[in-house]
Amino acid sequence: MKLKHEFFKLPLSFDIERLQAEILQLTEQDWHAHHEGFKGNIAVPLLSVGGQVNNDFKGPIEQTQALSKLPYIQQILASFNEVFGRSRLMALEPGCEVPIHTDINYHWYKRVRIHIPIITTDNVIFHCGDKQVNMAAGECWIFDSWKPHKVVNGSDIRRIHLVIDTMGSSKFWQMVDNSQVPGIQATTLSTKHLEFDPENKPNILMERFNAPVVMTPGELESLISDLKTEINNNPANKADGIISFSQIIDNFAQDWRRLWSLYGVNEQGWPQYHQLRDRTFQLARNFDNKLQLINGGSALQMLIHCIIDPALSPEVAKLTTASVDSVITKPVSDKPVTAKPLTTAQGSENNLGQRGSSKAKASAVPVSRNSPCSCGSEKKYKQCCGAL
Repeated sequence: MKLKHEFFKLPLSFDIERLQAEILQLTEQDWHAHHEGFKGNIAVPLLSVGGQVNNDFKGPIEQTQALSKLPYIQQILASFNEVFGRSRLMALEPGCEVPIHTDINYHWYKRVRIHIPIITTDNVIFHCGDKQVNMAAGECWIFDSWKPHKVVNGSDIRRIHLVIDTMGSSKFWQMVDNSQVPGIQATTLSTKHLEFDPENKPNILMERFNAPVVMTPGELESLISDLKTEINNNPANKADGIISFSQIIDNFAQDWRRLWSLYGVNEQGWPQYHQLRDRTFQLARNFDNKLQLINGGSALQMLIHCIIDPALSPEVAKLTTASVDSVITKPVSDKPVTAKPLTTAQGSENNLGQRGSSKAKASAVPVSRNSPCSCGSEKKYKQCCGAL
């Protein structure tokens, strides 16, 4: 998420000794390698899609088995009274780093990542834009994930943070506005410390609806407007490229609204939405490496991962229905409803650039893009029939 400053230190603190004692109860089997294979990057999922060990973004969020071992962390999560998405413990081994990157996909566009350091030293440095900070144990931070950022563990210990994803309520953002910005402003709020309460039975609010089956024209147009602002404000982009690319994405928005007026979210329209996405992708792919965002990222990658891909997510249709039933009939902290994989209507697949593929036509769309592809290739869906 784009923020006014690179870093904000929130006026919150936590019992670091209690936190450290809790995470020492975890075994090495609880830790899982980074999904992209970054050296020394491991994590323990705490809140995830379906409460399972995965790296998914789309679908109802539930507590994992690992979180049940961590009562104080449960209380920390509940204390914010915010709705949380995918959240985890993240570790960085000695001498390793989180490589420099920007977060430009749909999940991160309106979500911020809260960091609560648990085990760290002065030699662990978080870089964002042209700023850098050391986040001390027991503190609470957020940062601008739109800007290029990385973390370097220059120590000889395993660094561990509690990392929480949220869009944040008005109350949360009012707190942020009055928080400390290193080197720029001091906090105007007194720091609130959270002690462990053995009698507290926390209620953690978790996302139930985080991906549209079909994106509304208004949201799609807003994202496209932001993309156009980005490419127009990067002086390295050539005017003729900006004009041509803008025409492609404006046509996409106009034709999407036309389809919406016919089908809305109705399953009958999914093949038409998919064909429009695919046609737009085929036209826009010619601009790969030719247009850049203000943060130096690729305009094409933002179009794919922030707009085209999330604009249609038939794989979450049944998960969304199950979530509605769960909210109506059960408390939000109950165990997840398990949904069967969804096959799209009329032989359509939620994959770009795979038109006419017999393999894709034979495959059911899995419940998430990180699930194994049902064609039998043993690859993830997003790397196989769902490849962009």
